[in-house]
Amino acid sequence: MKFLIISDSHGNFHGLEAVLRQGAARGCEKIVCLGDIVGYGAHPNECCELLREQNAICLSGNHDAAVLGKINDQWFNTVAQTAVRWTRAQLSPQNRIWLDSLPAHRVFEEWDFEVVHASLREPWEEYITHAEIARPNFPLMQTALLFFGHTHQTVCAAMTADRSAWQKPIEVQWVPMPGGGEIEVEAEELTMVNPGSCGQPRDGNALAKGAIFDSQARSVEIFGVEYDAKAARNAILEAGLPRMLGDRLLRGQ
Repeated sequence: MKFLIISDSHGNFHGLEAVLRQGAARGCEKIVCLGDIVGYGAHPNECCELLREQNAICLSGNHDAAVLGKINDQWFNTVAQTAVRWTRAQLSPQNRIWLDSLPAHRVFEEWDFEVVHASLREPWEEYITHAEIARPNFPLMQTALLFFGHTHQTVCAAMTADRSAWQKPIEVQWVPMPGGGEIEVEAEELTMVNPGSCGQPRDGNALAKGAIFDSQARSVEIFGVEYDAKAARNAILEAGLPRMLGDRLLRGQ
């Protein structure tokens, strides 16, 4: 089975559509979205509806939760708070109900992988930005492979699956992958992969990102695809959202 793994579309319909198109062209049979479907971008309803049309398996992210009032948006910075409140006013009742139904973590035992928006310790909120934050999440894994999002940065992290070795300091491999690349999921390791963001990349590469997981070959490929970032930026400006949310799409930061 080939899975298209995406995350953090953040209301960027142009980026989301481009990544979904690439996944279909590459033979992906299922779509898994790691959350933050809305927030920041000018097309929250369109992103929800596209994922629903594609029968995507979706998680709830912290922005999705904040739009619904499940997280207090006072914890967000001013720009994010503005976007959350604008999105809340725009979201259709049908999409609100759908977002409210989504979990923040899910396990696929049949294919030996699991997905979470942020981290296993804090499914909505913790940012796994370096090896030492990843380390305490490894023992919480129920499968050999975890996909996570939230940081908008592509990375692969791995640690030995030999739990008897965890009593002493164990190295965590931490490999940023802003240009994409292939990952072999080794049987003797636990592996975490962040596919990056299809809607607001922050790894210095402005391409919309996604990952393809081949469950039979036990391999992951992270890829980037060009999309009309200027159109996504212009839509943000036309909606009256903060300018920096559009400008950063052109920089990938």
